[in-house]
Amino acid sequence: MTYVSKILAQMTGVFKPQQKAILALLSALMCFSGRATMRNLSRYGAGSAKRLRRWASEDFDFFKLNEQLLSETMAISFNQLEDERPRQAILIDATFTAKSGKHTEGLDFFHNGSCTSKDKLQHGLEFNLVAALNVDEREAYALGAYQSNRESALDVACTQLIKHKAMYQKISRHVVADGYYARDGFVCALKVNGYELTTLLRRDAALRYLYEGEYSGRGRPKRYLGQVRYDDLSAWDKDETLLDDKVVYSKIVNYKSWGRDLKVLVIVNASGKHRVICSTDLSLSPTEILELYQLRFQIEFLFRDAKQNTGLGHAQTLDAHGQEHFANASFTALNLFRLEERDEAIIADQSRQERV
Repeated sequence: MTYVSKILAQMTGVFKPQQKAILALLSALMCFSGRATMRNLSRYGAGSAKRLRRWASEDFDFFKLNEQLLSETMAISFNQLEDERPRQAILIDATFTAKSGKHTEGLDFFHNGSCTSKDKLQHGLEFNLVAALNVDEREAYALGAYQSNRESALDVACTQLIKHKAMYQKISRHVVADGYYARDGFVCALKVNGYELTTLLRRDAALRYLYEGEYSGRGRPKRYLGQVRYDDLSAWDKDETLLDDKVVYSKIVNYKSWGRDLKVLVIVNASGKHRVICSTDLSLSPTEILELYQLRFQIEFLFRDAKQNTGLGHAQTLDAHGQEHFANASFTALNLFRLEERDEAIIADQSRQERV
């Protein structure tokens, strides 16, 4: 917690009473066992339920705290140059948390991917997370969590990426998301603000070949050659070494629904079924696109670990501000756990090298 104490002391507008409250809450979240309810947290030194609710109603910039934590520990670099290859990326996704009661702000029916029933819509809350990915270390760290309150996860992600554009693009201009975010409006908003998106397309996405022949000299120049047929990818670049038992085809084609050229990977398994991954950055190699999308799953580990270990979704507050406060505290405590493990791994690696 030494890093946290120093950072809190340097943050403008955060006075000693709030510093002590944040430190107590994070310490309790890292020590408690079981559900992180108000009563349980108070047993681990976080203060009374009244105190927890009072400080949850006060503004606190968890985004700034996480930024300083990751920067000082060098887990994430905030000085990426525009022409550097994507060794870092921004991850976005949403998660469902169950919530009982009737008066909590933001209660609605949301998609719950972990539900075993066919109807994935369940009554509860939804939190949207923006995380930073270190590609070389294959680790993700939370930056900010936001509740879906009368907005879709798509709108929340778009708003936050644009609002914090100056800071996020110091990490990377590459955003990685699952197929839910593959929408024309979302892609256009990101491109206008300097981002590149790597995501998953539908298996039947209407792709068109680009016309690469010479101009005939008459009429409007021809732009497209014909529609892509997924049962005939002979015109694509083929790579059988990137994935075991799967063939990766890559090509720059046009996606009709977006009216945009994309670098597309079609991954075909042994049974002939395929997936379609794309990037708006045409300069990326197939290896880079595949690596970015595979590492997108690191954000799912953040959701899992926060729910199991640092109390995500256990907050006993009714207002959205308080829910966001405790969600961000949960993810920040998880960042501290991950940074401690990272430091231990670095020290162990240095000691091994010294012995050699």
